[in-house]
Amino acid sequence: MDFWLPCSDDDAMELRHLRTIVAVAQHRSLTKAGEELYLSQSAVSQQIRRLEQELGIEVFRRTSRSVELTAEGRVILGYAERVLAEVDDMHSELEEISGLLSGQLRIGGVYPTGPYDLFGLLADFRAAHPGVAIHMVESTQDDVLAALGADELDCAFGALDPDTLGDEFAATLLWEEEIVVALPVDHPLCARQRITFEELAAEDLIAYRDNSALRRRLERTMAERGLEPRNAFVCTEMAAVRGLASKGLGVAVIPRSAAEQPGPPIELRPTGPERLTWPIALVWRVARRQAPAGKAFIAVALKYAKDTERAGLRAA
Repeated sequence: MDFWLPCSDDDAMELRHLRTIVAVAQHRSLTKAGEELYLSQSAVSQQIRRLEQELGIEVFRRTSRSVELTAEGRVILGYAERVLAEVDDMHSELEEISGLLSGQLRIGGVYPTGPYDLFGLLADFRAAHPGVAIHMVESTQDDVLAALGADELDCAFGALDPDTLGDEFAATLLWEEEIVVALPVDHPLCARQRITFEELAAEDLIAYRDNSALRRRLERTMAERGLEPRNAFVCTEMAAVRGLASKGLGVAVIPRSAAEQPGPPIELRPTGPERLTWPIALVWRVARRQAPAGKAFIAVALKYAKDTERAGLRAA
């Protein structure tokens, strides 16, 4: 790209000259500057010599050991850094526009996300950026985190506490939902205000998919109390878990938002005396250079969480 700055009526200072000045000033060595710019030492030296001739000043003072900026050179360096920063910003903005016009977004998901309306968010994002192709991958939490670590996903929604993640990932807690016990309407436990984990251990349970974050959360909580769930059914669909509970084939422990979905009648009771909750966090890999579509989606998703929280507070 032939950007140039006027030096005189006949000569022009190009961006490559500015990059050379910055590199030499940083390394104080023609050889090391050449390595950074993929130029030979003689090519770097020639560029500087021509530039000094065009400007009519000495930019660098050369010694046997290093190359130092002159007072005039320090002035030129300041301008060079500002010009290059502006050019880099321009490239970034153009990349953002191009990426949002025809980019791709890959999101991992752990269902459900409670009052946080993930599908509404996706619809709004798609309406704002119709050129972005969206790929939604639903899987277990371990698989989602593995895909994030391998840069196969831009971000993911996970049922985890952000503080439990290592330095590789960044996460923001979006919502924390209550997990409740779903009972058939004529079950004896319907007479209880709360269901203890000891009472749950004595019941046939309808569990949600092997290795799911929801199932492991319940199993870990019960194990801390020396208890073990008695899984009578295992289902891969949350609606099926709820339906089996309604038919009296066991009790289910599921997020309240899933339990309150339309379907056959059930009774809901909280766990007690300790509440069981289901956190929903947005996760992305720290070291990943986010593509424009991923960067834009993360910003929108975090704003959506604040809007959801405000709406919940108004409703309360």
